Parts: sequence; structure tokens; C-alpha cells
Amino acid sequence: MRKIYLIVTCLVLLLAVGVWAVPFSGQQTEDEMIESIVKACSDMRSMKCDISQTRRIPLMDEPQQSAGTMIYITPSRFCLNYTDPFEWKLKVDGDIVTVDSGQEASGDAGRLYKGMSGMILGCMSGEMLKDKRTFSVSVADAGTEWKAVMIPQRRDMKKMFSRIELGFDPDTRLLKRLLMEEAGGGSTEILISNVNLNGDYEAEW
Repeated sequence: MRKIYLIVTCLVLLLAVGVWAVPFSGQQTEDEMIESIVKACSDMRSMKCDISQTRRIPLMDEPQQSAGTMIYITPSRFCLNYTDPFEWKLKVDGDIVTVDSGQEASGDAGRLYKGMSGMILGCMSGEMLKDKRTFSVSVADAGTEWKAVMIPQRRDMKKMFSRIELGFDPDTRLLKRLLMEEAGGGSTEILISNVNLNGDYEAEW
């Protein structure tokens, strides 16, 4: 279940990737912002970043800490590599999904991984922000950051999350904070650093 949650976490992170390079303006409507995000995504050939994650679970005193990297290569390759406190990897190459030791996912788990990976790759185009069946999205200037709030609309997403919040640096327009509030309580906060776009990551993927 924890590995499945990591995939969903990655899905939300990739949804946010498209907004890193988009200039926000108080004169823009939300529809105009979304269209500019889709355009920015179409210009992205690859992406790599470091992530640090803090997960808080009800009835647990201490939060769980983890860290790793993400790599995306257009049009349909993606790798999530957690390295601390344990090593776990998910790789997607088109319709082929492999986990951990490089074995192809199969059975019920394989179908789940492939379904989630399809959503992940769909997010890379930015089109997910236009899918009103999945999320309702609002964007506002909160002073110290630009804040985008995403409320799940689809039943399966509602079962996992009650609210997702993205924080952007108002000067650099880079995503710096991601907060996911779970339907059953608890939350996951992710801080993003060392973002690199359009590099050559073939050897690392």
C-alpha cells in the first residue's frame, strides 16, 4: 500500500511540473493560466529534481521522512527513485512498467501500476488541469507564495485525498512546496530542490 501511495504522490508532483516555468499575472484568468501551463509543458523535453518528503499519520507522534529523485523523458518515459530511508524504483516506458529489481509488473498490481502510470504521463502534457472530472483548480496570490488548490472530483481520487495544495515562489515561479491532505486524515508535504529542465538524463534513467 505504501508503494501505491508513492505512485500517487508522484502523479501529483508531475502534475505540478508543468507549472514551474509559467509566468503568473494578476490580470490573467484561471483559464488563461491553464492554457499557458499546457503550452509550457509542450516545450519540456525532460526534467530531473530532488525531493524530500514528510508524511504525517494520525496517532503517530513522529513523521516519516524520505527522499529521492524524479526523472521524466518525453514522450513516455518516467522514473521515480526513492533512496532514503529505503530504496525503491518505479520505471515506465510507454506501456511497460517495471518495479524494484526491474521485473515487469503483472497481475492486479501490474494493472494498477499501468493505470496510474497512464495518468502520470497524461499529467506531463498539462491536460490534467483541464480535466474537470478529476480536479477543480483555483490559483491565488497568497503574498509570500502563489498558491494553487486542487480539490478531487473523481470518486477514486476522493477516496485518497481531500485537498492538494501547491506553493510557488513568486519571484522564480518555481514550485517549492506540495501539501496533500488525505481523506482519512494525515498529510504528506514535499519540498522540491535542484530542478533541472531539458537536460540529457538518458544514462540516469
